Amino acid sequence: MPVFGAPKPGLAPEIAALLPSVADPSGWTTDLTQNAAQKRGLCAGIFLGNPLLQRRRILGDLQASGLSWVCNLPSVCQHDIDFITHLDEVDLGVENELTNLADCAASGFRCIASVATPEDARTALRLGFRTLFVLPKIRAHEGGFPSELSRTRAVAAIAEVPGLDDAVLLSQVKSSEIAAPVVWPAQVQAVVEQPLPV
Repeated sequence: MPVFGAPKPGLAPEIAALLPSVADPSGWTTDLTQNAAQKRGLCAGIFLGNPLLQRRRILGDLQASGLSWVCNLPSVCQHDIDFITHLDEVDLGVENELTNLADCAASGFRCIASVATPEDARTALRLGFRTLFVLPKIRAHEGGFPSELSRTRAVAAIAEVPGLDDAVLLSQVKSSEIAAPVVWPAQVQAVVEQPLPV
């Protein structure tokens, strides 16, 4: 799904998406119903931590378009722990975001839960999610797309969480790594290609 707002100089698209934007998203939700058959099986990334999000309207647009998957992407889980603590204090943290994703599941969507820490993964599992997208923290993006080492460490930490036996772990990869599973973190079952600005 598109990310709205002018790109921020020096920021990776994955991080720029976490910043506030005043752009009106009605354009893409209006256009979603076109070529609905081509969208089946695709996943919509929605910033479910946004307290102003008109979730019911957007989910209705997604259902009308034929999209059946939703992911909390971008996610507040990518922020540093101090900022997340402040978000938790006003009920805008990771648990709130994943609860909103659970509401999407209750509306009939298949869901992918973005997580960055073992605690995030435990929350996701408790809420019933079985597909987890492991995202490194913002710090890993400071030099551009996160390194293979930072992505591997993030996955390895989450793979240690009890109860992941029947879960699917996803990780990010560069476009050049899509055809090279040998460089993917060993514990993942699938990968998501690095997003590009649109």
